This record gives sequence, structure tokens and C-alpha cells, in this order.
Amino acid sequence: MNDDIMDTPAPGADRFFKLMDDSIRGLKEYRLIETALELEVFEALRTPLQAGDIAEKLSCDPVLVPHFCEALVRLGLLDSFEEIAGDEAETEAEEGFREKENDERAEKSPAFPWYVNSELSAAYLLKDSPFSQQHYLSEKFRNVALWARLPELMRKGPELVEKGPFFGEVISCMAENARCGLLQETVRTVMENVDFGNVRKLLDLGGGHGLYAIAFAKINEQLEAFVFDLPPVTVKTKQYIEKYRASNVDVIPGDFFKDELGTGYDLVFSSFNPGGKVPELIPKIASALNEGGVFVTRQVPEENTESNPLFNLDWNLWTFEDTKKGGTGYCFENSVPFNEYVGMLGDYGLEVFRTLDMKEGSRMVFARKVG
Repeated sequence: MNDDIMDTPAPGADRFFKLMDDSIRGLKEYRLIETALELEVFEALRTPLQAGDIAEKLSCDPVLVPHFCEALVRLGLLDSFEEIAGDEAETEAEEGFREKENDERAEKSPAFPWYVNSELSAAYLLKDSPFSQQHYLSEKFRNVALWARLPELMRKGPELVEKGPFFGEVISCMAENARCGLLQETVRTVMENVDFGNVRKLLDLGGGHGLYAIAFAKINEQLEAFVFDLPPVTVKTKQYIEKYRASNVDVIPGDFFKDELGTGYDLVFSSFNPGGKVPELIPKIASALNEGGVFVTRQVPEENTESNPLFNLDWNLWTFEDTKKGGTGYCFENSVPFNEYVGMLGDYGLEVFRTLDMKEGSRMVFARKVG
């Protein structure tokens, strides 16, 4: 063994320490945000406050609060500014005296900044914001708690989850995400590629919150739209239908693997549906469509997930009791690769006429039912 003190390891130490430091910094930033939400810092900073006032208002340590706030400023979640001294109506003499007084004060003690929510936190972290991500964050926190049990899960296997309660809880999270751009982008894309003048009856398959069906129905008031999903999910769907006063949208509670979808649809829409790569659903979809009707599906192809082992591990940390998952993200045991699924549409009279690559590695496919 060579124990020469001047020897260095063969792998560069910079690479090792950067990996560890970056990972731990991410954890610290996560805990910073989680703690700010738990302490309701953003709710308190709807109006500007100084660190001392924040500490008093939230019953926090006055030494830690300034550092805590500055860390949030660095992340872009708070804005800081210094109080403007003086009065606009001061005379020149008073102004000069005030400047001198302020300069002397600055030499003796540091300025105490004021803190207020940034545009980012006001949009996404305040509870009453129309784009609030409170449910999304709760879901992320539950996911982190799952990762905290990683040694246990590695030994015993994935956590078993019941479908109904799971989807019932995650619907609000998905709705919040959709409202921040995904919904608008998707609806615009469908409208640009489908002649909605011929669409009178629409099915949002596995539609969850129903926001897509609601948006389509708001654009076309002659449209009759239905959201098909599990019974616990459609309870939440009804709440969104009522919230947006979408009188031409209704729900169909059921399990699309077991139940019929109905018939007479001019458009069947499916976005990130867990069954969106399962071949056995294709004949049901084809039967549900009128001749000339359009099937629109949006999924993430395997080539965009299989190269991400961390994401694939995350996907496989939990599973449904009666539906086992596939190896890569967004896949189930009875799924096939998305490109293969799309290729099978033609076997049931669904002719693909457009394929579009979308944001976040997803792909939207348009297929028309031909005679």
C-alpha cells in the first residue's frame, strides 16, 4: 500500500465534491421552501415587513430570520428593498441635513431591508391565487416522504396504493398544473388541428379534473362533453364543473378497462391517461367514435423517459394493487411502447393524420375513424 502523503486519488476530487454539494444544496433549498410554506412566510409577506417584524409575527428566532429571508431572495421567491428615507416636501437644507444624518447612521449600523413576496411566489405560492400550487406542493412533499423511506422500499418493494383514493387526491394537483399553461397549450393545439364545427359530442377519457372538457365546452357552447373516470375521481370532477359553471359538461363514473365508454362521439380526447398505451382500449375507443370522428391522445414516449433512471426509480417506488407498472416511467404492465400503440390504431380503423412533439417530451397524436 502506497501511503505517500502527496498522492491524490485517481478520480478527480472536484467531481466528487461537486456531486455531493449540488445534491445537498438541492435538499437545503427544498427544506427552505417547505419550511417557508409551513411557517406561512408568503402569506405574512403580502405586504412588506422587516426581518424583526417577521420574526415577531411568526414567532421565529430573530437571528435566523434575516438569513432565511435572504436565502429566499436568492431563490427568487422574495424581493428585498431598503426603506426610502426622507420626505419629498423637505427643503434643500433639510434634505442636506437628512443625507448627512443617514450617511452617519449607515457608517454605524447596516441597513435593515424590507421583504415582500416576489412575482413568482405571489402567483404560485399564495393560497388564494388563481394559479396557486398548494396541492401540487403537497403531492411533492408526499413524494419526498416516500423517498425518505428508500432503504425500506428497496428491501420490501414498492408501496401499494389504492387507485380510487390516489386519483381522488392527485386530481387537484393535476388541475393546478394544467392551469399554468398545459391546459391552454393543449386546447389551442387541438382546436388548430380539429374542425370543431363538426364536433357535437366529446369524451374526455380518464379526464380527471375535467378542465379540458370544460375548456372545450366553453369555447363551443353547442358541445355536449363527458368526462369518464373512476367514481371517486368524478366526485372531484363535478366540483370543477360547478366552479366553472359548465352546464354542458357531465361525468361518466366507471373503469374504462371494465365498462363501456358509450357511443356517438365526434371526438375522444385523452391526455396523459394511465391507460393511454394499453392496446385493449383501442377497440373500445374506435367503437365509441362516429365515422369521421377524431381520437386525440397525448403521452410521453418511452425514448424520453428510459434515459432517466432517477425518474424511472421514482415511478416504480409505488404501484397499484391490481395494476402493476412497467419498467419505465408512465408505463404499466399491460402497456406497449407509445410508438407501437400509435401503430396499432390503424388496425381498428383509426388513421393517424398528424403527430406533434409537445413540451416536456410529450407527443400528441391525431387519428380519424375511417369507414
